[in-house]
Amino acid sequence: MRTQISNYLFLLLCPIFTVFYPSEKVSGQEMLGLTLGNYSGTAGLLVNPAMITNNKTFLDVNLISADVFVRNDFAYIPAADFNIWSVINGSYTFPEYRDDRQNTLYYNNEQLKNAIINVRILGPSAMIQIGKHGVGFQTGVRFFTSGNRIPFEVPVFGYEGLIYDTLYNIRFKDYDFDFNSAAWMEVGLNYGYDILEQWDSKLTLGITVKKLWGYSGGSVKVSNVDYIILNDSTISLRNLNAEIGYSLPMNYNESGYNPTGSTFKGSGVGIDVGMVFTKKSKQKNREWSGGKLCSQEYEDYKYRVGISVLDIGRIRYSENAQMHSATDVSVYWDKMDTLKYVNMNQLMHDLSSVLYGDPNQSYTGDILKIGLPTALSVQFDYHIKKSLYVSGFLINPIRFNMNSLRRPAQLAVVPRYETQFFELSLPVSLYEYRYPRIGIAARFYFFTIGTERLGTYLGMADMNGLDIYTSIKFNFGKGSCRSRFGGACSNSDFGNKLMKRKRK
Repeated sequence: MRTQISNYLFLLLCPIFTVFYPSEKVSGQEMLGLTLGNYSGTAGLLVNPAMITNNKTFLDVNLISADVFVRNDFAYIPAADFNIWSVINGSYTFPEYRDDRQNTLYYNNEQLKNAIINVRILGPSAMIQIGKHGVGFQTGVRFFTSGNRIPFEVPVFGYEGLIYDTLYNIRFKDYDFDFNSAAWMEVGLNYGYDILEQWDSKLTLGITVKKLWGYSGGSVKVSNVDYIILNDSTISLRNLNAEIGYSLPMNYNESGYNPTGSTFKGSGVGIDVGMVFTKKSKQKNREWSGGKLCSQEYEDYKYRVGISVLDIGRIRYSENAQMHSATDVSVYWDKMDTLKYVNMNQLMHDLSSVLYGDPNQSYTGDILKIGLPTALSVQFDYHIKKSLYVSGFLINPIRFNMNSLRRPAQLAVVPRYETQFFELSLPVSLYEYRYPRIGIAARFYFFTIGTERLGTYLGMADMNGLDIYTSIKFNFGKGSCRSRFGGACSNSDFGNKLMKRKRK
């Protein structure tokens, strides 16, 4: 009964419970070991679309890449109770705590809570450079959920249930918190151009335009809520201004999950734009004069600086979508534990009856709009010597309204050792500018695997989420042509020798 009560009470305020403590935590956020190197190829375009002409490869083909990230600052498993080796061999079982056999503990403080689930699958994708031009295409599937500024008592009641009398008879006044979730498929086209190249400097502009197909979406926005929990069946709601919207692949008049309608419930457009300034190590422009694409020469650099704005746009859900709102609602809700429902429409009608005395008054429309996780990104890469590099990376969220996904902030320094067949990165980052993390990523020619939370796997930090990314792809290096009979006639640093002789 207590689980039913907490679900009814906080449905309008907090579907976030599933993010704070999912029954099974699965799992980087920015894939720092995959996106910043000179062999990043299509993955690098996810960070800055102008990177397309700034690779050691002229052709890169991504077969599949996966990025799974889960984090919250409410529920956790203590470091001593998590063993990565037993997870790998399949023998790990989640611990149980207290008499009610909870699988997690929670941080007992009054700080605002945040949570995120970010899953990105980059499907078959490719990029190619042709002189000063670069073109590419991307396919992918994304699932993104973010909860922001959630009042501490909301997940506590979700965890403990409304029988938790410690928080009875306290007047809570909460403002401006939200929860947004979206799942979509995307197909993008990329174009980059070296707009300026003179002496030892180069400036590249790039853009990626993506068509989006929304599979499902949900949004909860609370401008303010003023309430008191009196007991396990009574709430005094002094004032509430909130909005909830959803577009789900289910029939709202039936119980259970029954898919209905078309596969995609909405559509939209997303845009990434960026620029990269490169300071080359030599004051010579090696312009490609045509011929084989593999004869394009790679120009080494002292450093390069990139800036980009990612995921500009939104998804508009118009099928099976509902919007409901509560405006300046005040109600004394007694016997709330007697509320029953068998489907989504009945639940919303009953809640509208409680809040307004009318089962249909909360309904405000049939269009749901969810903004993408827009962010500003800055990248810096310095070539120390030979195969040693160090990168700086910053990403900061940009939100135009509360009906948009929020991409977490991150500041990182990433030293790396890089060759054609092997690459090792050791990202050191500040998540949300305050949580330090150490990661590791390794590339073995066509295969990459990495994480930005190595401490979780080594038992050095509480398990309040996991992070892992991997990639399988292949590419072809600049200045690495092979003859028709299989003989090598190339130099990986300076390009095709035959082309050089012709210039002479």
